[in-house]
Amino acid sequence: MKIVGVTPEKTFVEQDATFVVVPLYDGEYGIGLDHSPVVGRIGAGEMRLTLEDGSVESWYVEGGFVEVVNNTISLLVNRACETKSLNVDEARKRLQEALQRPSNSPELIEMKAEAVERARAQLRFAQKFQTIKS
Repeated sequence: MKIVGVTPEKTFVEQDATFVVVPLYDGEYGIGLDHSPVVGRIGAGEMRLTLEDGSVESWYVEGGFVEVVNNTISLLVNRACETKSLNVDEARKRLQEALQRPSNSPELIEMKAEAVERARAQLRFAQKFQTIKS
């Protein structure tokens, strides 16, 4: 299968994979060869690619959409970064900034909640990767 992932700034992945797991808004979703067509809303979390040699690559992604058609997986996400570029301290800082956002209207409450959810997902993923590296 071919996977192509883009952010508004760049293409972050374009390669073949045998299996892909994406973090949908309501849970992880696995995609294998000859998967039926589907469109899903990306949440915040880890995207894992199992490559043809059996190795696994992972990315932190948040927000956007995934489409599966004819063994091609297309992702358009707001943000993506490789696991090796994640930093626990930066993730904690991002969470603190999200927690300090104003929340004095229904719209701001919703925006703050989404920012906190994304920051917590990034922190969980950064901590997981730091544990694996150790």
